[in-house]
Amino acid sequence: RLRLPTRGPRVTKSLRRPLTAAAALLVVGSALTACHVVPSEQSIAGCTPSIQPGGGSNAVVAAAGDEDAALTDVPFSTPLETDAPQASIVGAGSDPAEPGDVVIADYTLYDGATGDVLESTDADLLEALAAESGGQAQPASRQLTMRTGGESTLSQGLECATAGSSVALVASYLDLFGESVAQAGVDPASTAVIVLDVADAFPGRAEGFPQPATAGIPAISLATDGTPGVTFSGAEAPTDLVVGTTIAGSGRVVEESDTVIVQYTLLEWDATTVTETTWGSTPATFVLSDLIEGFQQAIVGQQVGSQVVAVVPPDLGYQDGKTLVFVIDILDAEAP
Repeated sequence: RLRLPTRGPRVTKSLRRPLTAAAALLVVGSALTACHVVPSEQSIAGCTPSIQPGGGSNAVVAAAGDEDAALTDVPFSTPLETDAPQASIVGAGSDPAEPGDVVIADYTLYDGATGDVLESTDADLLEALAAESGGQAQPASRQLTMRTGGESTLSQGLECATAGSSVALVASYLDLFGESVAQAGVDPASTAVIVLDVADAFPGRAEGFPQPATAGIPAISLATDGTPGVTFSGAEAPTDLVVGTTIAGSGRVVEESDTVIVQYTLLEWDATTVTETTWGSTPATFVLSDLIEGFQQAIVGQQVGSQVVAVVPPDLGYQDGKTLVFVIDILDAEAP
């Protein structure tokens, strides 16, 4: 099994702490392919993506935009070949996702050699394919949630995408999923094609206004990419919940029943090492009501775009005698 980050609640109250969202991506079938790349640099509103278009990705977006095509038509001629990753973006607006921003997208993953659909967020497509084959439709996948501009081919392929745009990413399985493809029985050199319809794109860190320090919380310093550093003063841990807003956003107000997308770092009080963090990977998507009480209380009433530091006593945490410190960047919030 290979894995793509996906959007959706992945935490229940039975878990000890919030975990980064992920869902299994099952890849079946593969074949060795290669492709001639057509040079044509793409730049969107001053944003130039790391992965540029090629003949294969351009052909995919052209076919995918055919309004007369049947739902189950494969949007490229097989076998599709590539020597290096290619990404083409169409329908882009004026606010492209810069490296570090978060993109949410529906997607369909194809095998480049056969055109077989391996996974999709489109339930209608999966049902139509099952009807053609006389089989049972596979479950639709969750939306993809990805921080752009990372080391992965997928995150680089989404650079400069905008809400409402479509992206065709053509690459080898090895480039997309790493060495784990061999264990999944996939030829690493064979080609995969991902067609993505971008639903939303927004900053991948808090981007509001810095606020005065709050008594009782540790000092926070930020790296260039927004990753927080935490410095403790040596004081005793507070016995009550202490919440400080270090960056005030101006977006939607978070409500108790919301699903939120956050970057967070978790430490124990006076710890010198981080217990858990989403920085450097994929932002976490949570149903807020499923999380520990201290986490909920810290961000309900806050605005999207804010950074919050919460010192959570044991009775509002995991009730294990440990005081926790969360640094939380609130990236998005949606009602059920």
